[in-house]
Amino acid sequence: MFNSDQSVLSKADWDFWNQNGYLVIPNAVPSEQLKATIVAMERFFGKDFSEPNDWYKEPLFPGGIAPMSHDQELWDNRQSPRLYQAFAELFDTEKLRVSQDRVNLNPPNKESIWDNHGIIHWDIDSTQRPIPFQVQGVLCLTDTAENQGGFRCIPGFHRELETWAESQPADRPPRMLNTTGLNIESVSGNAGDLIIWHSALPHSNSPNTTDQPRIAQYITMNPVTGDSMGSGSPPLARTVRSVLAEALGVAEGLVGKWLLDYQESDVVLVQVDRFVGEHPYYPAWQVEFNGKMRYLRKPWVKKIDERSLAVYRPYAMGNHIDTDPLPILDEDAFASQLVEALLKIPTPRLKSRLTGKQLDQLPKLLSQPPNQFGFDQRLWDENSITQLLSNQFGLEIDTAFAQLTSLGRKLAGVDSW
Repeated sequence: MFNSDQSVLSKADWDFWNQNGYLVIPNAVPSEQLKATIVAMERFFGKDFSEPNDWYKEPLFPGGIAPMSHDQELWDNRQSPRLYQAFAELFDTEKLRVSQDRVNLNPPNKESIWDNHGIIHWDIDSTQRPIPFQVQGVLCLTDTAENQGGFRCIPGFHRELETWAESQPADRPPRMLNTTGLNIESVSGNAGDLIIWHSALPHSNSPNTTDQPRIAQYITMNPVTGDSMGSGSPPLARTVRSVLAEALGVAEGLVGKWLLDYQESDVVLVQVDRFVGEHPYYPAWQVEFNGKMRYLRKPWVKKIDERSLAVYRPYAMGNHIDTDPLPILDEDAFASQLVEALLKIPTPRLKSRLTGKQLDQLPKLLSQPPNQFGFDQRLWDENSITQLLSNQFGLEIDTAFAQLTSLGRKLAGVDSW
């Protein structure tokens, strides 16, 4: 647990943190755990990371951030005592919760195949006052040079944010900023190093101009709020999605990408008063409706004409960050493309737990809405698809809990502090 007599942070570390808003904690996780995590990531992606051609095969995820978050190897890192100690010292409390965050595989930029430049941003609403003290972290699984696609930030900006904001337009995007003239620094790290930063620090991953991929795990801890009683139920290390991947005979990452593409194909037709154009500084479209200017994030918005947009449904409904509900003109204008995305079921590459005949029946089954099979939801997801396969074909849903230490059980919210 938190040991105030065996500090990880020195006075020099505290001075650096207060000045710059980030820290590099060396050797936060043992090397054998790093190697095991990389093997688990290769299994998730279905790739050999020592083979450069594999880096650019599907699945590829925006920014390299992949939805791998439950594996035992990730939990082994999250419950590492030295890693926990660093977070506990920053907050001056032992009572922390750890995030079930994702991993990053950011290969070298390659023309027409992979072109990731990163977008400096906040993951908090920078307009809220007061700015809460929260932190974020990323664990280097391999040695990562400054130009290898890793962490970068604007050092010290957490101290200047409120003053800077006073000179900005009132309707500025709360999670993006114009970085013109600001000092952006890339941060290197050795394998096992943990980079922690203040959430008020603008940051991103960076372009990878080396000949090796950046491989990392995001890990964040923050103090327990409210009731610190545990849930009693450990998190899963082998999830329903793992079972579904084995049923289809594909790497789990391909299932994650398939369902992500399907969900993001759920778009609606939106009509605004005026389409202004691309913002000169932010990765956003400028539109005007109800007499106000709005900044809409590019990945979730496509222009159709001067007033019409195709917008990711949760974003249009105001259920996502940084936007009020948008004026939806037609909810079903793109229904056919949603079905098309769902039926792009990954082709088996591994031994499948379903027979060939059962796999052939899957498109017909998924062409029907979930409520036809008793699922109270509009879209299919990994849980309903896996349950469907269990109901139709007898697939065993053999999930498994993560193995947690005493510290890990508290960090995961299983036991109370």
